Amino acid sequence: MAIKNIIFDMDGVLHVGKTPVSGAIDALAKIRKGGIKVFFLTNNGEHTREFFVERLRNFGFEAHLEELYTSAYGVAIYVKENLPGKRVFVFSEGMRKELEKNGVEIDMSNKAEVVVASLDMKLTYEKLVAAFQAILGGAVFLASNEDASYPVEEGLKPGAGAIVAALEKSTGRKPMVIGKPQPLILDMIIKKYGLDKEETLMVGDRLETDILMAKQEGLKSAFALSGVSKKEEVEKTGLKPEYIIETVDELPGILGL
Repeated sequence: MAIKNIIFDMDGVLHVGKTPVSGAIDALAKIRKGGIKVFFLTNNGEHTREFFVERLRNFGFEAHLEELYTSAYGVAIYVKENLPGKRVFVFSEGMRKELEKNGVEIDMSNKAEVVVASLDMKLTYEKLVAAFQAILGGAVFLASNEDASYPVEEGLKPGAGAIVAALEKSTGRKPMVIGKPQPLILDMIIKKYGLDKEETLMVGDRLETDILMAKQEGLKSAFALSGVSKKEEVEKTGLKPEYIIETVDELPGILGL
């Protein structure tokens, strides 16, 4: 069955840190020209959707707000629909903005009713203490994702999973994870645009999130070696994508565009 929709992870696939992946801009332009619908889905919950759209555009990619989905947006919709009226503790400013845009009340005290652990470049011990105390006090514990690391030009940096692990270890509580490989945000895209999963390709650089989610949800998958996971991990994990590519520059040729 022909591919009619592609969902791209971003960091490690389209760019690494602040540097676009070679050939990626032209590849996406060819894909759009070929009539394939494009979406972006990132586990990064540190910024708003608008921030990521602007960043992609600054790199040179065509990007539109309605195509962009983040774990922060997923958290906002989940809280709004399932925990209405609950006051939420957040770690990053982008998460705060995304939740507030969707009518969610923020509470940065240890009395918050929901705690959302996510990537936070300005993490402090005081934030961990407040979140820890709120969780022990009975707050619902959510996580944007559990990515152990994320790629930058000079290698890797600790991801949201490091912050989630600190709270999980100290409280003895496990969070509900909103981002990949959980299907919550993917299902938002599928439902809103009426996509056929069998005609949809997930392109990612993480076997344990992008490729695992695709396998579990019946999507085809392309594993890009430009990011975190390595080729030899395919055999170790048993997560075998339909395509293994060095970079997304190879996709138009694979799709006959």
